[in-house]
Amino acid sequence: ATVHEQNKMLKSEVEQLRQQNMTAAEYAAENERLRELLSYKQGAHQFDLLAARVIGRDTALWTSMIVDRGSKDGVRENMPVVTGQGLVGRVTEVGPVSSKVQLILDARSSVGTIIQRSESRVTGILMGTMDNPYMPQMVDIPRNADVEDGDAVVTSGFGGIYPKGIAVGHVAAQHSDDSGLLKVAVIETAVDFQRLEDVAIITASREAPPAPIQPTPLSPGAEAAAQISAAQTKAAAQ
Repeated sequence: ATVHEQNKMLKSEVEQLRQQNMTAAEYAAENERLRELLSYKQGAHQFDLLAARVIGRDTALWTSMIVDRGSKDGVRENMPVVTGQGLVGRVTEVGPVSSKVQLILDARSSVGTIIQRSESRVTGILMGTMDNPYMPQMVDIPRNADVEDGDAVVTSGFGGIYPKGIAVGHVAAQHSDDSGLLKVAVIETAVDFQRLEDVAIITASREAPPAPIQPTPLSPGAEAAAQISAAQTKAAAQ
């Protein structure tokens, strides 16, 4: 064989190896993502999770995406979507084999959130913002509320769509709103939306029920009065 032919063969071999290498790297990355989802799934016993792959996204402002699961897989509207890191959004449209997910980056999205720090527990609403598409804002926070930069933000469970306690992100900055009466916290999301490929849909949630309300013990005088009133009610009923 001529040197020219050998060269051609070697080039094609190098090309094949390069392709194989790329494929292997892709598989490794996918493995890593799925392993992360799996470990989240094993830890989050209160949720039934359905793994889904991102198969499409808005090109301009990234406010929604398409995933490869639909009504045939048991997906319904308003089901929350997460990763092992935190909250992604919710299902807004369902087809037989794919669904549209509204991201928490969408200005029309609203998520009940709470500052996780036990001394704070300040609540607010998380909404996307046009000015900074990847940094949503937590609004409706009283001006003098105890919120510090770096505070972790999780879902509050208010509003009924998102279960309580899912990581949302942390406070990156704060400023007054236009009225000057409230403040806005700019949130760095827990999820890296620019690198989102695999997600999980929460198809069922069995959150721990709230602790039963303990009746406050009555003072002896009030207790006696309550007993007399109960006796009178009983007598009147007879």
